[in-house]
Amino acid sequence: MRLHQRIKEPKILLLYPQQQFQEDEHIRPEGTLGIPYLHASLKQAGYYVDILDTCVGNRQDSLDDTFYKQRKISENIVRIGLSESRILAEVEKYDIIGISSIFTQQTECVFDMSNLIRKHFPGKILLAGGVNARNLKEHFFNNSFDIVFLSEAEKSIVQVVSYFRSGKPALKDIPGISFRYDNKTVKNISVEQNAILDSIPMPSWSELPNDKYWEIGRIWGGRTGWLEHEKETCRYAAVLTSRGCSFNCDFCHVSLEKDEEAGKIGRLRYHSVERVHMEFQRLKEIGINTLFINDESFLMNKKRVYKIFAFLKKMKFKVADVNGVNIVNLFRKIKGRYVVDDELVCALYEAGFRKISLPFETGNQRILDKYCSKKWNLEKHNVIELVKKLREAGISADGNFMIGWPDETLEELTNTYLLARDLMQSGLIGCGFYFVQPYPGSRLHRMALAAKEISEDWDWNKIGWSKGTPYNKLKYDKSTLKYTWSLVWKLLNPSSRVHEISQQLLNK
Repeated sequence: MRLHQRIKEPKILLLYPQQQFQEDEHIRPEGTLGIPYLHASLKQAGYYVDILDTCVGNRQDSLDDTFYKQRKISENIVRIGLSESRILAEVEKYDIIGISSIFTQQTECVFDMSNLIRKHFPGKILLAGGVNARNLKEHFFNNSFDIVFLSEAEKSIVQVVSYFRSGKPALKDIPGISFRYDNKTVKNISVEQNAILDSIPMPSWSELPNDKYWEIGRIWGGRTGWLEHEKETCRYAAVLTSRGCSFNCDFCHVSLEKDEEAGKIGRLRYHSVERVHMEFQRLKEIGINTLFINDESFLMNKKRVYKIFAFLKKMKFKVADVNGVNIVNLFRKIKGRYVVDDELVCALYEAGFRKISLPFETGNQRILDKYCSKKWNLEKHNVIELVKKLREAGISADGNFMIGWPDETLEELTNTYLLARDLMQSGLIGCGFYFVQPYPGSRLHRMALAAKEISEDWDWNKIGWSKGTPYNKLKYDKSTLKYTWSLVWKLLNPSSRVHEISQQLLNK
């Protein structure tokens, strides 16, 4: 039995899976930070460990044979990345293979890879981690995986590798993992593994195939409006100065990660500003010139962020936050009234921020209150004024909107489109519309199954922000939603942005 084997000097390979897309999806490499964090932890513990992004390959692979080579696997889905023979050649020399699974729409890629490896190398240990893996763990066990991590895994993966080397600690004593024993699933519920974030080693950014990522040049949120005329190569990297979120939106996995199997990893936790400074210095050393802040709630603690701004100002990065700027944090309350925080907007620009994505989510207060933690208020927060002031300060802002909520009316859908129009007229450089998806691990997923709004045998290949709605009880026709999604996006966005994204959808 694989779980009982001992490996004297284990070699570990951490994999990003190949990726697959519909023809109307934005194609770019994953390159998320989970794997670089795990690599750093294993390296610090003295283990032999490498990273391979099978979407782009390593130095011996050309992008024409990986990222730009589309293989049709169904009528409307193409896959990109290393060939099966190249994957097998790479994994052969390793004993333990860890595969990241964050995005539900890539589940089939992960399973094809795990079953391929199992077929050719039946003795290798297969590990899976990420929000998708832990919420679909039974499917992962049925597709050749030996262990699934239930939570943040920087500490538990070191313990798991130690178990395969020496038998200690026993699997039953390692928190935050799940495995099958005697045909039964064992779940070791996570404890507070990373309460003190500074105890985690800095991620191994330099081990990523950065040159390939930079050559592809498809950055988060696009270049239009802030980098399209930049002559210098955009040598970008992501950083997390905190983990968790202050909100509990139903569409986000964080909503169920504050008191369940994953432990309390959804709770907002911070790196010290000293540690953040060290990470910025490290990124400067490896040649990064464009920094993406990937926190969920970066501006929540303003006293802290002003200290971080002081470091950024000296280092002269171009900075973007396309993930974790909550609208309410860009306001302050004066005499009972919310006003745009002009001081903060100015400080953002001086720190190097040139791009911010604003999560408006919807143009309807009912939906904000019901599904989005009441995260901002349409009447109290003047977002038109906010967009104007960001633009005046020299910060490009785009907006994200979600459509196709389970009980959304046609009038509410129209309200969202109209809000996007008004914001574009006020200075947004672009707007994106995303179909609400009941991803596994979110409260929306549980709600949808309980209300029979999605099928019990839902198809993970049909899940995705731009793949249409999976809901079967919408208050309006699905075809209306899909048609207006495409039409309004093209009508509201500048032609340069439409062209940039369209080129990437075609993978040219």
